[in-house]
Amino acid sequence: MSSKDGETRAAILEAARRLVTESGRRGVSMAEIASAAGVSRQAVYLHFETRTQLLVALVRHVDEVHGFADLVRKCERAPDARTILSEFIGAWAGYVAHITDVARAMRAARATDEDAELAWRDRMRGFTGLCAGFVARLQAEGALAEEWSAPDAADFLATLLSIGNWQELIEERGWSRPRYVRAMRRIVEQSLLRPMEIKTAPRRRS
Repeated sequence: MSSKDGETRAAILEAARRLVTESGRRGVSMAEIASAAGVSRQAVYLHFETRTQLLVALVRHVDEVHGFADLVRKCERAPDARTILSEFIGAWAGYVAHITDVARAMRAARATDEDAELAWRDRMRGFTGLCAGFVARLQAEGALAEEWSAPDAADFLATLLSIGNWQELIEERGWSRPRYVRAMRRIVEQSLLRPMEIKTAPRRRS
């Protein structure tokens, strides 16, 4: 992709973000996005064959703009799976604030917009896959509680950390981010993780 093509693609996606997140808007057409981006409809279709493709790309674009992959890599530098997950929960609490506008719009549109529903499902599959990676490492290190299968643990973790739960607690109920982080870490510790073994020092002979 040439630099000009990349700029056009980015302009289309940013225009889509502006339109999708406008208050009261129920749907956005390819023609509206083309007009807002200052390009032809043909240019939009050259980059995205369908509206579903465009909305899927929009969600991924938002993650790219706000450095989600870098955030995950930074957390994964921690020395063990427990710490990685704890670090991710803290970072995630701050990250969602950057993407909540698109997330709220896409979630609201799902009931009446099949393309938005497909795009949101794609995003959730990706997030569940990320959680599955955390769980796999927990399991490999013997840190996952015995009663959990890896698939169930990944589903539970993805649901617990879902954007919907973040919005409900922080935006609707007025929780602070530190309170949210403490609660999520506590729930994960108590429900998903094997209890830490307490090592005692050997008794000295008298």
